[in-house]
Amino acid sequence: MKAPEIDDSKMSEVMELIEKAASVMEENQDLEDPAVKRELKGLQRELREITGNKKLKISKFQKYWSYTSLETAAKMALRLPPQKCDVTDEQIKNIVETVFSESYIKNNANIEADMDYWLEFLKVNTGLENLSDYIFYPDLVGMERSSSLEQIADRIIADKNNSKPL
Repeated sequence: MKAPEIDDSKMSEVMELIEKAASVMEENQDLEDPAVKRELKGLQRELREITGNKKLKISKFQKYWSYTSLETAAKMALRLPPQKCDVTDEQIKNIVETVFSESYIKNNANIEADMDYWLEFLKVNTGLENLSDYIFYPDLVGMERSSSLEQIADRIIADKNNSKPL
């Protein structure tokens, strides 16, 4: 499975909107000020129109620089959120073993945006709220810290099959 493609022609415009919104939020102490709210609402409307994501919240990018680059934030904005689908256990296993493998991480320029997408995809399609714990902190879900990706995928599948949907 491949993450949905990103329309690179929209990158600079999305980056500009995110940067402007982040600056407005950083420079204004009172985000409830009517003028500030109006400006942010306008930026959010523009961002939603460009990305096609009607649920995207501009506030998500308030301090994007504390956890990612502007380019990655724009890529995340441009990628529509994953939808629930009939994903098989084999597909789940393939996603975990591929996307989170060392070789994939080393050879993928969009790794942060891809990981963000696939973590959300797996969360939506497994019903497991703490999905990132399985991948990055398996000891928090009762596994060994050194668990292999295959073991992690098997545990995600087992827990998905034993959990209630979101």
